[in-house]
Amino acid sequence: ADEMALVLDMAEEMGYKVSAFHHAVESYKIGDLLRENDVCSAIWSDWYGFKMESYDGIPENGALLHQAGACVVIHSDDANGIQRLNQDAAKAQAAGARMGIAIPDAEVIRWITLNAAKAMGIDTMTGSLAAGKMADVVLWNGDPLSVYSRPEKVWIDGALMYDATDPKRRPVSDFELGQVGEGDVK
Repeated sequence: ADEMALVLDMAEEMGYKVSAFHHAVESYKIGDLLRENDVCSAIWSDWYGFKMESYDGIPENGALLHQAGACVVIHSDDANGIQRLNQDAAKAQAAGARMGIAIPDAEVIRWITLNAAKAMGIDTMTGSLAAGKMADVVLWNGDPLSVYSRPEKVWIDGALMYDATDPKRRPVSDFELGQVGEGDVK
C-alpha cells in the first residue's frame, strides 16, 4: 500500500496519470486515496498469503475498496481462472457480505466488465451494453454470479457463436471426440 501511495505522489509531481494497480493485494488500506485519484485496483478474489508481498492481502479487499468508493477489478493470471471471473467476483462479494458490506449484483458485474475497461482506458468503447459500444454478450441460464449457472448463448461481434441447445454451435469436448452419435451408424 505504501508503494502504491508513493507512485501516486510521483504521478502528481511528474504530471502523469495512474489508471490501475495490478496485483493490488493491499489496496484496501488506501481505498480513499485510490478513490480520490480515480485509480482502479485489479485484484484477486482470494489469492492471498502465497508469497511475502501478499501476506497482508485479505479476501475482503474488493468489498472494502467498494465501500471506500474506489474502482474494483477482479482479474486472474490463470488460464482456467479467467473463465470463471464471474464466480471470483461473487466470492469477493460474499466476503464483503460476511463483514456486513452489501454490494449489489450490478456493481459486482462491473468489476469484471466496465471497471476492467476503465482500467485499460477503453470504457468509452466497451465494457457495458450501450449504443455505439463494442460488446460480446453472454446469456446465462440463471444468475451469472452463481456457480450453478451456465452460459446458454454467446454473441461475439454480433454473431451467435455458442448456443447450448444447438450442437452445431457448441464446441466438442475431448470427451466427446470419437463418440458415435445417433444417426452416425448405418
